[in-house]
Amino acid sequence: MSIPFTPIGFVRNHIIEKREGFTKKGERSEIEILPEFSDGLYKLNENTYIDVLFYFNRSEKYDLITRTITGEIKGVFASRSPHRPNGVGVTTVKLLEIQGAVLVVSGLDAMNNSPIIDIKPCDKSFFDEQSPTAAIQKEKLTNNPRFEIIKAIKSENYEWLLIQAAQLHGHFCPGLAMGVLAAVKAVNELNAHTDEMKDIWAITETNGCFSDGIQMVTGCTFGNKNLILKDHEKTALTLFRINDKGFRIYPKMQTSDILKEKFPDFDWRFHQIKIDKNQDDELRSRFKKVSRECSFELLQLPFEELFSMEEIETGIKP
Repeated sequence: MSIPFTPIGFVRNHIIEKREGFTKKGERSEIEILPEFSDGLYKLNENTYIDVLFYFNRSEKYDLITRTITGEIKGVFASRSPHRPNGVGVTTVKLLEIQGAVLVVSGLDAMNNSPIIDIKPCDKSFFDEQSPTAAIQKEKLTNNPRFEIIKAIKSENYEWLLIQAAQLHGHFCPGLAMGVLAAVKAVNELNAHTDEMKDIWAITETNGCFSDGIQMVTGCTFGNKNLILKDHEKTALTLFRINDKGFRIYPKMQTSDILKEKFPDFDWRFHQIKIDKNQDDELRSRFKKVSRECSFELLQLPFEELFSMEEIETGIKP
């Protein structure tokens, strides 16, 4: 049975001799994708690590029992020898950038001019599931689904919380980051670190992205019936206990003005995509990247620079 391969591109680097695959692996390599396959790179830039499959085109023979680089004697399938029955190599590399149809990577040990067979996003999910801490983590989360969230709130691990919120929200954006920042502050000030949400209530004054950050961090949701929407089109959160004190947090200036001042690149791209409805794929891809970067950078700004906070007394019973 014949299994033909069609190269989708070729390696360009300074690895000329076979032994240089180890010494020059950390250097930058380029992978030139052939024009007819370049559309397949769409959204590959969303991955930091990718798997590159290539062909050992200078390997002429193989032995089923072989000596490895460390001197051990092993079967060829128990080694990473380039001398193989089908001559297929695979390496996980770091994707540094994409320039048109050229991938710039580090960590590639394929020789110059090696044919590329395929490219895939790196998948390490199996190893995550099998890690020694996975069983312990599962037990803790089974007993308290908010265990990791509470720990992150107390330690003010904003980045981790933003990533979790984005899984609910579907993407990264400054509004979501603002919600995370406000919610973490409110929960810590109110000392509302609990998986029992019966006496904790939240009021959000917008139905926008901000509110998804609020829901994920505080645990107050429409499903729990302890999230109240008062749609005043204001980026504001009130977190309180029934018949007790609470805190209202709101930006010191309009969110749009904050973004215009702190992140002008995001602001004008936002108008291109969201206001002018520009559908250009390249612009939309760039906006998504800028939005993600802006969201994480926003987390680094001092809370006092962005928000005002007022303590309130509540006799509220929703």
